[in-house]
Amino acid sequence: MTGSRRYRLGASPRGVICAVLGLVLLVLVLWGLVLPLHLSGFDLGRAWAGPSPDHPCGLDGLGRDLLARLLVGTGTSLGIAVAALGLALALGLGFGSLAGWCGGWVDALIMRSVDVLMGVRELALAMVVAVLIGPGGSAIIVILGVGCSPLLVRLVRSLVVVQRGQTHVLAATALGAPPLHILLTHILPNIAGPIAARSAAIIGPLVQAEAAFSFLGIGIQDPFPSLGTLVRDGLAGLRSGPHLIIAATAMIFLVALTFTLIADELRDALDPRYRSRTS
Repeated sequence: MTGSRRYRLGASPRGVICAVLGLVLLVLVLWGLVLPLHLSGFDLGRAWAGPSPDHPCGLDGLGRDLLARLLVGTGTSLGIAVAALGLALALGLGFGSLAGWCGGWVDALIMRSVDVLMGVRELALAMVVAVLIGPGGSAIIVILGVGCSPLLVRLVRSLVVVQRGQTHVLAATALGAPPLHILLTHILPNIAGPIAARSAAIIGPLVQAEAAFSFLGIGIQDPFPSLGTLVRDGLAGLRSGPHLIIAATAMIFLVALTFTLIADELRDALDPRYRSRTS
């Protein structure tokens, strides 16, 4: 136990790698937000031009600067992933806490609904949402947020069930504390670590899923870039300019790797079930 208390974020080699990759990703996203990237500018005469001093990543099929579109597209995909995660967390914390605290028929109803939702393919859900509200960022946020919420509902419910039987929770209940107060002050702070680690692990797959849906035309639409639209454009011009799809897939890999390592680091630092590994 003594060794586990000495664990600090960033104390391991993996933590250093996380910090470096996270800083690189943050710089790239901020670069895309700050620089005037002129996404609408194009030069058809230089379509699929390779990397050059003026255009380090080359140009796409319409002569648009690939570095500009890659930076903005990364920020767009990450923004959608974070928004979808926020929706999933809201659903997971709300319904998971309700199921874990109430138990009985409320728990059964929520968990059976979660089972049904887990049986629905995200592609089928995407088609329904796209028909109802149209393709775009809002549709993708709803699809991804609802699609990954069952994992968080199950996690929160199991953690709340465990915490509900702890001595301090039983004491607060016996003293007449309201259930909402108990959840917010006695339960949620104690389960924040596992939830944070799982949330970080979800971001990478969410970015990959956003890229897949945008690739299929359900998500972000041209001329606005995302990692999925860049992969689609790169595949269409694979022979003329392979640098586009290479750059886009490399960025997807960087995002997924970064958040996977961050999730592992958070898990070891915040989740008591894994702290013994550092003893």
